[in-house]
Amino acid sequence: MKQAVFSIILFLSLVMGGIVNAQPDGLYNRALNLYVRGDYSGAEKVLREYLQKRPEPSAYYLLGYALYKQKRFAEAMESFKEAYLLDPDFTPRKIDFSRAGK
Repeated sequence: MKQAVFSIILFLSLVMGGIVNAQPDGLYNRALNLYVRGDYSGAEKVLREYLQKRPEPSAYYLLGYALYKQKRFAEAMESFKEAYLLDPDFTPRKIDFSRAGK
């Protein structure tokens, strides 16, 4: 039940939209596209590569979502925590899913 509520909250947060300023080399957009298509493992791989170049809260948060979808809950929580360590005011609304497909 707890996981179902968490999933619903995460999904609703994502649907609300927002702005993300992560873009180097198109890696972030590629990861976003993979995530939207349901390729969470692929998104994880690209996000880890992206984070080596540019550690940003939005990328850590999206990585957390990708890990969560793979049922890797402890790792997901670590990614979410990292996002908030970098930006205590971060919200999932800052992830702009309208960029998927670009």
